[in-house]
Amino acid sequence: MSLCNIIKVWLKNKQIYFQLINALYDIFIAGQETTANTIIFSVIYALNYPEKLKKLYHELDKVIGSDRRITLADRNSLPYCNAFIYEVQRLVNLLPQNLPHKLTKDVEIRGYKIPKNTVILPQVSSVLYDEKAFPNPETFIPERFLDSEGQPKRIDEFIPFSLGKRQCLGESLAKMELYLIIANFFNQYKLESENGSLPSMKKVPGVTVQPHPFKCSLKKRY
Repeated sequence: MSLCNIIKVWLKNKQIYFQLINALYDIFIAGQETTANTIIFSVIYALNYPEKLKKLYHELDKVIGSDRRITLADRNSLPYCNAFIYEVQRLVNLLPQNLPHKLTKDVEIRGYKIPKNTVILPQVSSVLYDEKAFPNPETFIPERFLDSEGQPKRIDEFIPFSLGKRQCLGESLAKMELYLIIANFFNQYKLESENGSLPSMKKVPGVTVQPHPFKCSLKKRY
């Protein structure tokens, strides 16, 4: 093999290496922190809304009733659990500013002309907190995602992962992780505030919002 070919192979492998590193970095930054913070806020909202937590425990006891591991096969049997998770995602509004995008061509929206190369920030917050779609939007109400018979209800304005071609690539993975971790966590542990002190529901601003530190007690349910 000539020196020229050796260099080409080396450069190609080096490029693949850096592509792999960047892909793993994206998965960790975009997937780990967002999912972890959402899970922590599920604990915060559960402690601040004990009547909702009681309903969640009731469904888990009725459907699961043991310390067995909850799987994806149980998902359709746990409508309130799913609604609980959806409301956590909506209320936490994890990425309030979304991510910037640049227009590749001139666009006109409702009479407003936006020129090519304009940087825009889609405001997912304005949708997740829209009072018409989500009455009393500042309150944690999982029931808003259920119909009168307690079955899942679709709400088109529920877009925590944004929408369109640029929506979150990890949506399916994140939904699966949130369901499996949150459902199993609450099934295994009884959650209680420490000394009657409730955790703050205020958020530390950032690219993704962060929870304020808090303490709580956990007791095995089985």
